[in-house]
Amino acid sequence: MIYKITVKGAVQGVGYRPFILKKATEYGLKGFVRNIGAAVDILVFGEEKIIIDFTRMLESEYPSGAFILSVEKTIIDKAEYDRYLDGLSSAFSNSNSIHNLEEPLQFTIIDSKEVDLSSELPVFLPDIGICDDCMSEMLDDSDRRYNYPLISCASCGPRISILDKLPYDRKTTAMIDFEMCPDCAREYKTGRRLHAQTISCHNCGPQYEIKYLSLINDSDNNTNNKIDIINIIRNDISDNNSYDSVKNAIKLLENNEIIGLKGSSGYQLVCKPVNDAALKLRNAKGREKKPFAVMFSDIDSIEEYCFVNSKEKELLKSSARPIVLLNTKESFDYEVCKDSRYIGAFLPSVGIHRLLCDAVGPLIVTSANRSDEPIIIDDDIFIKEFTNTQVQAVLMHKRRINMPQDDSVMYTCTLRNGNTLGLFTRRARGFVPLPVYTSYSGTSSRILAFGGDLKSTFSLAYKDKIIPSQYLGDLRDYGVNDNLKRLISQYERLYKFAPEKIVCDMHPLYESARMATEYSDKHNLPIYKVQHHHAHILSVMAEKGLKSCIGVSFDGTGYGVDGNIWGGEFMYLSGADFERDGHMSYVNLCGGDNASRNAKLVKECYYNAAGYSEKVSAIIRAALDNNINVFTTSSIGRLFDCISSLLRIRDENSFEGECAIALEKAAWEFAKANGSSDSEGIYRELNCDILQENDHFIADQLSLFKQIEKAFYQDEIPSNELAFSFHMALTDTIVRMCQLIRNKRGENKVCLSGGVFGNRLLLSKTIDRLSDFGFDVYVNEQVPAGDAGISVGQAYYLMLKEE
Repeated sequence: MIYKITVKGAVQGVGYRPFILKKATEYGLKGFVRNIGAAVDILVFGEEKIIIDFTRMLESEYPSGAFILSVEKTIIDKAEYDRYLDGLSSAFSNSNSIHNLEEPLQFTIIDSKEVDLSSELPVFLPDIGICDDCMSEMLDDSDRRYNYPLISCASCGPRISILDKLPYDRKTTAMIDFEMCPDCAREYKTGRRLHAQTISCHNCGPQYEIKYLSLINDSDNNTNNKIDIINIIRNDISDNNSYDSVKNAIKLLENNEIIGLKGSSGYQLVCKPVNDAALKLRNAKGREKKPFAVMFSDIDSIEEYCFVNSKEKELLKSSARPIVLLNTKESFDYEVCKDSRYIGAFLPSVGIHRLLCDAVGPLIVTSANRSDEPIIIDDDIFIKEFTNTQVQAVLMHKRRINMPQDDSVMYTCTLRNGNTLGLFTRRARGFVPLPVYTSYSGTSSRILAFGGDLKSTFSLAYKDKIIPSQYLGDLRDYGVNDNLKRLISQYERLYKFAPEKIVCDMHPLYESARMATEYSDKHNLPIYKVQHHHAHILSVMAEKGLKSCIGVSFDGTGYGVDGNIWGGEFMYLSGADFERDGHMSYVNLCGGDNASRNAKLVKECYYNAAGYSEKVSAIIRAALDNNINVFTTSSIGRLFDCISSLLRIRDENSFEGECAIALEKAAWEFAKANGSSDSEGIYRELNCDILQENDHFIADQLSLFKQIEKAFYQDEIPSNELAFSFHMALTDTIVRMCQLIRNKRGENKVCLSGGVFGNRLLLSKTIDRLSDFGFDVYVNEQVPAGDAGISVGQAYYLMLKEE
């Protein structure tokens, strides 16, 4: 019997063809296996029962890092087999000898097929963190790859970041620039590195070299600093191989200097987690207050500084190697994490990280960019940007980085029932470009969704897959704006994707909407616009395959269909449509964009709205009275800012969400001191009045503001307690509003989304309380709840609209 088997899923870049070769040989089968772009194509000869058993095995067994969507088999006859061989002639080095055989003599891996990807969105793997086997080899002084910083195998290493085009072979990646040495060429044909496209070693692969930026430009007048650097490196400046350069970088790190590092998917800045080095790093990046992430050699090292639960340990050790926000046990110097109650901890994703951490200890490892600008992947740009700064040297290699990606950032949320969710703050390296699968056939049109502005992503969608891009940043920055255009072109080229429909946010002043309109006009494509909070809820529905729900969308800003700025929304969604069944009450704020930074200003606007005009400065009162730069909003994000300032916790957002983060921290401190109880009598209970206008429900946030103001200034309730009370009052408001909408709509499913639900306390208490009242609750688990997830929701909108 001759069977053709097609395996779809994440099956490229994980040693899947060598796995098939091994298994087919074990089953006594003959034939071929090759990549065909969106899948793996297998032709097998043998007894029917054995082939059926082999096919069943493929559904449950696969290499680490792979996942299987489907295994399809069909019987082919001799004539079809001959036609198949005609199409394979270029794939064999000795094709005539094989073509003339009745059947092949053995099972063989053959070259990948250049195929048309227009019928399918392929599933390709993200960069994979260094595996345990490669780590052991790199640390073994008897191994030939001892201390080789860019070690990898068929199960680990860069993937999407070095890809030129599909299918994934050495010749279609940046590794084409490095010819294998005889030893690597032998290993490429057998064992753990069989068909490992990134195979390399000290003798043939990319090597690290160190460049001393403080010595590059003679116009730098800091002569004493130059002398200091020369003294640090004087004893070992030969740099005659990759590890000599690494040793000199280690010396700089030990002396509290900053170095640049070219990783697998972008440049990074590295230093010790001490005040002296961290302050210099903040100056180099222009990053005043935002906490830095810290890399550790292993889990044991992390547990010296952080509390780590089983879910967090699972995330840390996963092949994605994300940064995980962990509760602090032992603090670093203040300038490292500032006031944060968390340490962003992560493990080495490539060998060079482990070598540096083992030598120096925990290290700050952050993206090499100025704050809010894109991560750098170009060697010359890094040198230009950081020469004559406090970055003293850079470890570089010559392997091209084709696609820039920041580190992914995750956190966990533990519910009362014991379940712990792993959630995204930022989805990038280690996860992109894995798709979100919808639970039905999806769209017949190829969709390009442009997302939002503040935490920009875009998405491609076709049939049952949505592929979200990596986190890009704020589109108000020219570099991020330009990066979005380049990456859209790059994704279109990789996936051979020609969009047929465009979708974007409905905000008339969004950069993403402007760019979407330009793209639509240039290519003469229809464009659709989706309300911001509608897209937030749709992103959860896309993940869970839902067609209807009650949606609760809380964030800082989003343009509403009534022309006001929304941010505290209660919706009913059915198919692609939504109705706004409720919202937080409107408040007039002044100051335009400054309102998102100045919490004290927002507080005074709330005082004015509440009728306490005597507590409002004359200039703000005049602006509000005369409608100067005033907007009307239902934003929960601004309510968090207001309460933070009201309770004298934080008055300014120097980075996004700073006031809300500080308010949550204060609430957690109260919860910790009181056993995290939400029972009556432990804290001051507050109530947000709910008003009804016809069938529409309005939660009066001013009633909540007045209660907190009285409790703090008249009753002298501590700020930490009122911070906790505020979170619980919001939870109670969500539950009551959802009950009212359930009574109206008969809908029991609730989706929670928007950046405010990055607050672990609010999210966990809300899920627990909604579950108590019989709701089925869903949240974002594959993309962030914030604006980086809305491109997925936009794409799902058109999927539902086509159904």
